[in-house]
Amino acid sequence: MIIAARRLTKEFEIKANSAFGKPLRLRAVDSVDIQVGEGQIVGVVGESGSGKSTLGRTLLGLLSPSAGTVLFDIPDDVLREYDGFRRDGDAKGAASIEMEYSIFKKKGEKLKKIRSGMNMVFQDPYSSLDPRMNVMSIITEPLLAMNYMKPDKAVDRCMELLEEVGLPRDFAYRYPHELSGGQKQRVALARGMATLPKFLVLDEPTSALDVSVQAQILSLLRKIREKYHIGMVIITHNIAVISYMADQVNVMYAGKIVESGPKEDVILNPVHPYTIALISAVPGKMVKPNRIILKGDTPNLINPPQGCVFHPRCPMAFGICGWTADEIATDLKYLVNDKFAGSFNDKAVVSTGAGGSLVINNASAGDEGVLERIINEEKGNMKSLTAIEGLERHGTNIELKIKGYRVPKMYNHDGRKVSCLLYAGDDNKA
Repeated sequence: MIIAARRLTKEFEIKANSAFGKPLRLRAVDSVDIQVGEGQIVGVVGESGSGKSTLGRTLLGLLSPSAGTVLFDIPDDVLREYDGFRRDGDAKGAASIEMEYSIFKKKGEKLKKIRSGMNMVFQDPYSSLDPRMNVMSIITEPLLAMNYMKPDKAVDRCMELLEEVGLPRDFAYRYPHELSGGQKQRVALARGMATLPKFLVLDEPTSALDVSVQAQILSLLRKIREKYHIGMVIITHNIAVISYMADQVNVMYAGKIVESGPKEDVILNPVHPYTIALISAVPGKMVKPNRIILKGDTPNLINPPQGCVFHPRCPMAFGICGWTADEIATDLKYLVNDKFAGSFNDKAVVSTGAGGSLVINNASAGDEGVLERIINEEKGNMKSLTAIEGLERHGTNIELKIKGYRVPKMYNHDGRKVSCLLYAGDDNKA
């Protein structure tokens, strides 16, 4: 396996302080497992802010992880042994393999050797190329910095790479401002391939280009993969790019991978509610009969939702997905004080208290039965109500009991892994 990340987590400290004086932390990547084999293209797709680019940089060691590790060029049998050590809680055995293969355990020449075996093509070719350097200097810089070649050989390699990416040799003496967007991206790709890496991360490689140029770049990437057997991670929000390029697909949401599997399975038959909504928005044959419009915004990663991070927006969420008293109270206030106000005492007030309690104060006799009927009727429209498991009357107050929640893991389902409690059968856990 060229790259194998296990429980990879990256947090960023936010300058603002919390109420208790402690620095706030934003978890951009949360316990991600991902792997790339030789010559394999793995897609990472999700909306903006899902953590895709942070994941790509951490896989290359450009960012240090807060937890987890990245193993580089590890034999498959050793990787299976490593996963076995982790599963069995053998920290010593796992640590011995990490010392040999983790990119974060290497220093000096060993680290430099690993660096020459991996590279990145950044999202924006307009800003990723130094405007003060000509194309020759841009492409030969990694060759010289890594002591991969001597200067005269590096010049020859630059000319070969330009031809490889479909540019004339005389482009070596041009500067970035003299190139079109597609030409700049080809130069960025040539730089990424300069040391013939085993692993390449491409962060939105076509997002800044027009459609005709996008097709050329993607076709070029496939030819490069076929010729050099480079393992690639393609980060994008464009499902069409993933459909054309990838062998495996990982769908990210709020720093987590929520569905992972072969392209044909994930794109043609998605099972996670977020993936289904994502695919439904794609025009053409992949689209579902009815487009799913997700309500609400992506979550705050400083204080993410409890349980399943997707549950506040999920059209299939149910009782144990992570509903809080505050979330349920928002919907109950609408029902009690607005939609069905005439059915309740006009002094009835929905409130939350310490310890996550949820109470309707000043309830009249009979309100309990009305409330139970309305909750059952509205569960289909307001998923938070499915977390209510019972009512208890205390004088003029009605206390609502809330179900406990679970945090989903990655479960095996129908040829892929999916992080959703809908697939959390006891015999199905990964």
